[in-house]
Amino acid sequence: MSDTGAWGKGDQGWRGYLVFDPQRGYAGASPGQNLESLLGRLTVRDLQIIVGPRVLPLLPSQPKGDRSALLAAAERALQDRAQNAVSNTEIRKTLLRNLDLGKLEELKARLAQGGVDVADDALDISDLGALRPWAIASGFFGLQGEETAAGTTALSRQEIQPSFSLFAHQRSVVRRAYSRVGSGYGRTLIHMPTGSGKTRTAMHLVSRALNEFEPGVVVWLATSRELLEQAAETFEAAWASLGNRDLEIRRFWGAGTPAPEDMADGILVAGLAKLHAWRERDGLAFLKLAAKVRLVIMDEAHQAVAPTYREVIEGLCGAGGEGALLGLTATPGRSWNDMSADEALSEFFGGSKVVLEIGDDPNPVKYLLDNGYLSRPAFHQIEYSPAIRPTPAELKKLAKLDDYAEETLNKLAADTARNLAILDAAKGLIARGHARIILFAVSVEHAQDMASALSAYGILSAVVSGDTPSPKRTSILKTFKGGTLRPQILCNFGVLTTGFDAPRTSAAIIARPTKSLVLYSQMVGRATRGPRAGGNETCEILTVHDPAYPGFGDIAEAFFNWEDVWHGD
Repeated sequence: MSDTGAWGKGDQGWRGYLVFDPQRGYAGASPGQNLESLLGRLTVRDLQIIVGPRVLPLLPSQPKGDRSALLAAAERALQDRAQNAVSNTEIRKTLLRNLDLGKLEELKARLAQGGVDVADDALDISDLGALRPWAIASGFFGLQGEETAAGTTALSRQEIQPSFSLFAHQRSVVRRAYSRVGSGYGRTLIHMPTGSGKTRTAMHLVSRALNEFEPGVVVWLATSRELLEQAAETFEAAWASLGNRDLEIRRFWGAGTPAPEDMADGILVAGLAKLHAWRERDGLAFLKLAAKVRLVIMDEAHQAVAPTYREVIEGLCGAGGEGALLGLTATPGRSWNDMSADEALSEFFGGSKVVLEIGDDPNPVKYLLDNGYLSRPAFHQIEYSPAIRPTPAELKKLAKLDDYAEETLNKLAADTARNLAILDAAKGLIARGHARIILFAVSVEHAQDMASALSAYGILSAVVSGDTPSPKRTSILKTFKGGTLRPQILCNFGVLTTGFDAPRTSAAIIARPTKSLVLYSQMVGRATRGPRAGGNETCEILTVHDPAYPGFGDIAEAFFNWEDVWHGD
């Protein structure tokens, strides 16, 4: 059977698409000569030439006409000693003699394109002093070998792809932040929008610090299991690529009970609540750990000034001779309209903040959106006619609270008109092609109610909350992140606002009202992973509009809301 393929007169031929690769020849070109097909044309004598006299006596005897063992040995010989297809004159001529005319011309064209001058009637490409002829020819036959094998020369120019790389704007953040904390002293906060790679960026800084401290202990703090798991997994990947020695990572949250005080070299990823309880229980052990800490990372840093958390952070940073502090956040403030709380956070980090620098563009969010790092969100409101409106007394009480009271939330969760509007919105998202949707519910019970209703409409749904057992939660999230094409809606309460990375998520339904711009922007951020970060070009954010209650609707507003209390970069 011919392997010439469809090479009509109208084709551009090899000139239109040859891209040289030292291992695979010319990627994207006509597939060269299928080796198995070529060997099938060879005579027994031809196959014996390829196998060689040392191997022939070792082959099993076979019935007359059965060439399977000889074919297998010949193919293996060429695959393992690819250079023989070029350097061994007898083997080379055997292969070339059995090529179709079209394939022979294709090989000659490839060699000419690669700058190899060969005679039309000879194809003398036996000189292994040059890598290019050997690589082109062996690639043509689908063979791969060692580019720097004896008699070859290494490529003088080659691009290497790192396994844990950063974009240029992320590298700039690492450089500037490290200049403020790399000495083991100082405090600063990295402010990057949700979805722009805060954790990955910070792990470059952590790895650099550990490489230079040696030995040293870094403590990574967070408040949710998702954030802690994300940090631990990201560090493992970062250190495998960036580290200079063996060291340990200890997980100190949930059921994890390693003894942090005897750490000498490595990273402790710790839940703040668990670390605070341990400090209260064994203050001396806490001090032993703190004395060895060189750097503390506080994820979701807007929580750092909560009284119990602040005590833990100050204890870790102040016990030894060194103890720098780095905060990470997409929202460098604790509230929407409480300036004193925001000023306290700024003061805690010394008023020092490192932001994305995108040339002369004053709006990094716009740059990240325009260049595909963030998904471009379309914000919509879900309207409904509420069955019950808040009384003046309730509104007065709400004004004094940091966020909505449980009583108010329960009323909203039980509003049938509101829930029907949410269901209609969810069905509309699926009809518009969204396959992964997160619904932020008012309460655990509300999440369960919505999941049940969605299931009745034949929509695959699940519930995740702080009450969900860990194994079940892991299974649900794995399914949501999986490759099935069937649309899924994840109904959740109290989790998944941070540390949950499911890039395929293309829509969010925010049914949970909040006065916290921090919380709102975190919910929005679950759907804003852009195509250059493995996500989507666009996303939809649907927010339930509850009359008489304040809300938020723009990611840029969330990013710039606190600029007046920070000194800038």
